[in-house]
Amino acid sequence: MLQDQNIKGFTLLELLVVISIVAIVSAVGIPNFMDYNKDRVLRASTEKVVNMINSINTQSQRGSLPFVQVYIKPNSGSTQIITRGLSRSAYTNRLNSGNPIDCYTSSSFWTSEVENKTYDVAIHIDRESSICFSQNGTHYKTLGKIKNQLRVTLDEPSNATDQYIILCTFDNAKKNGGKCPISISKGLEKPAYLVEWTRFGNVNKFRWSRNGWTRM
Repeated sequence: MLQDQNIKGFTLLELLVVISIVAIVSAVGIPNFMDYNKDRVLRASTEKVVNMINSINTQSQRGSLPFVQVYIKPNSGSTQIITRGLSRSAYTNRLNSGNPIDCYTSSSFWTSEVENKTYDVAIHIDRESSICFSQNGTHYKTLGKIKNQLRVTLDEPSNATDQYIILCTFDNAKKNGGKCPISISKGLEKPAYLVEWTRFGNVNKFRWSRNGWTRM
């Protein structure tokens, strides 16, 4: 039996055309995918940070931990956030004995560590800082680099705050000495997110765009 001799393969020209098409698609698609992945990581980290603040403040308002802290520590290549609180009995004892209720960074002051998370994102400060909440905002205090920081305008000209943290990529932070820039004039680029809070623990999220901070 004669074998079918009409067997065709790819010509060199056809292979070169296919390789060229794959190269073009990759050149266009890979940067877009990388940008999407950076935004996804930042957005997810922002959501988790918001959840940590909301969760610890809820315990404060309910009275289970009447005085709480969000401790923020920027590291090389990551950002660590710890939430911790003072038990009701320890809180009451300090008040009755006349000892101050303050936003101490020392872990020995706090009776409970609630969450300890490390995120692969940069923030706009380069030293440890803290936010402390209490029932009805009585002992609210900020400590470190986030105390008396520059005010930023959010979604409306009349809406400005100095109570925030900015999350960005390390690529963006490298252009500003390892910290996230706080404005476009200082080099702030997409993707970037901002978490704002009030002394009573209300938390809002914003996303950076060319037009400024947009509420999420």
